[in-house]
Amino acid sequence: MTGYSEEVVVVTMPTVPGYRIIKVLGIAHGITVRTRGVGGKIVAGIEGIFGGEVTSYSSEAEKARRDSLARLINSARKMGANAVVRADFETSDILQGSATLFSAYGTAVIIQPEETKH
Repeated sequence: MTGYSEEVVVVTMPTVPGYRIIKVLGIAHGITVRTRGVGGKIVAGIEGIFGGEVTSYSSEAEKARRDSLARLINSARKMGANAVVRADFETSDILQGSATLFSAYGTAVIIQPEETKH
């Protein structure tokens, strides 16, 4: 993986094993905001009566996580990166709790394989 690549490696670690960082490009991020629809609130209310996982929110949160990750990768790609290190996710309730902000962020970098010694 040298220079620009269609694939962007995303890791939560400060480095990518087997690669070295040759250039740090800056912070990349991806954000999506999700509202809780009336139908979802009704289903969540019913599930809440019985306790346990609120599957309607869990599935929506998983979709939002995937969307914010895709936007992070797109942001890094636009910067010319082929990897993102120290990736992380955050969520925040906004609009008085009627919506949730999902954010993915990390450091966009260019990596290349480490030289192997024989």
